[in-house]
Amino acid sequence: MRSADAELADAFFVSAVATLLLIRIGLEATGYPRLGGGGLHIAHVLWGGLGMLVALGLLLLFLSPFTRLLAAIVGGAGFGAFIDELGKFVTADNDYFFQPTAALVYVFFAVMFLAVRQIRRFRRLSPRESLVNAIELAESLVAGELSETDRTRALELLADADASDPLVSALRERFRAAARLSRPSVVQRIGATAGDRYSRVAGSRWFRRTIAGLFILQGAAFVVSLAYALVVIGGTLIGVEEARAELEQANGGNGVTSWIQILSGFIAGVFIVRGLLALRRSRLHAYRAFELAVLVDLLLAQPFAFLTTGFGAAADVFIDLALLAALRFMQTQERWMGDAAESRTGVILAAQGATNLGGDR
Repeated sequence: MRSADAELADAFFVSAVATLLLIRIGLEATGYPRLGGGGLHIAHVLWGGLGMLVALGLLLLFLSPFTRLLAAIVGGAGFGAFIDELGKFVTADNDYFFQPTAALVYVFFAVMFLAVRQIRRFRRLSPRESLVNAIELAESLVAGELSETDRTRALELLADADASDPLVSALRERFRAAARLSRPSVVQRIGATAGDRYSRVAGSRWFRRTIAGLFILQGAAFVVSLAYALVVIGGTLIGVEEARAELEQANGGNGVTSWIQILSGFIAGVFIVRGLLALRRSRLHAYRAFELAVLVDLLLAQPFAFLTTGFGAAADVFIDLALLAALRFMQTQERWMGDAAESRTGVILAAQGATNLGGDR
């Protein structure tokens, strides 16, 4: 039985990643102090366990939606503190500074996020699941904490439930008749405000042109790099010593790691060029190609960037995530504009048909 509430998993991920990064930044800024004395050291993995314990207690003892959100945030913070100590538990000498830790943590979060996303999207909620999720929202209705957002979501869920079930019609009437609606939560208000402002910015023409310009620059850089690589490889094959030295220097990294990063850069570049070629014909297809390029960088190149540079690669990940969010929003907007254009065309054709039919009479 799946939940329709995506906010809880998102809150968990954001809290976990933010906690991990704050711990790393704080320890770096303070010179890695030790909590405790006399041979004792209170590792922050213990605080992580405490956070997860508190989250579990909140879920076991309380029922309100706010408590579940709080448990997701506290549990995520606890998990972030826990996973930050991973290096100590995969090395024989308990090395907190084990460099591959950053790559392991990144891969773990990426796999977990994709798994949760797949569970959400592999099929629509069944009528039974829709009804159960609506019943979950009825807790807020009974407690007098129902917001307009929750009521709208509950009515959408009930629309997908089995209409022959008498509980569906009863719940629908109760949700529609709810007179006392609570104000949206702080998280919902912040999310709505941020979403509204982002929609205004991302929906503007200059924003689309900026994103397209960024990928045009990346595509041009890829073409130049590819041409240079072909020249170097060609020079190496015909025996030019300078070309051979340049090729050896370019691949002077960690062997397989370097070749994987080169391959991922090539694949991402191909998607970017493909998107640029499709940009004038179909912005939707272009944005899809750009999205695939970003995903290749996120899932194939960035794990090895974390492996070689540690947590310093996080800045590139945040840039990729921002680009991914922008591209997905623009794809949604393009689909909406396409549907609106088809609707207008249908109305015009219907009106013309009615006019022609009247003339025939």
